[in-house]
Amino acid sequence: MIRAIYFSDRAKHRDTALPGSLWFSEPADGGVSAMWFYCPCGCGDLARITVGQEHKPHMTGPSWNWNGRTDAPTLSPSVHQLNCGWHGWLRSGYWESC
Repeated sequence: MIRAIYFSDRAKHRDTALPGSLWFSEPADGGVSAMWFYCPCGCGDLARITVGQEHKPHMTGPSWNWNGRTDAPTLSPSVHQLNCGWHGWLRSGYWESC
């Protein structure tokens, strides 16, 4: 498992580039945000997924239900990184491989 470190500052998140770290955009109408994260496997890939605060957005393309917490984020369903093949869960602030 690897801790998901939250950054409130987007530039610091990108400059630090810690595996498993994340940053959330300000929510749009309906509580939908972009979550940017560095792949927990350490490959260095920066990825973006669409998350809904306390709901899974109904939209074209994949989306995730986020518990709305930055100190212990949880996503559902699991996250599959297509570039490197990493697949796992973000639960209570920790990334776990499947």
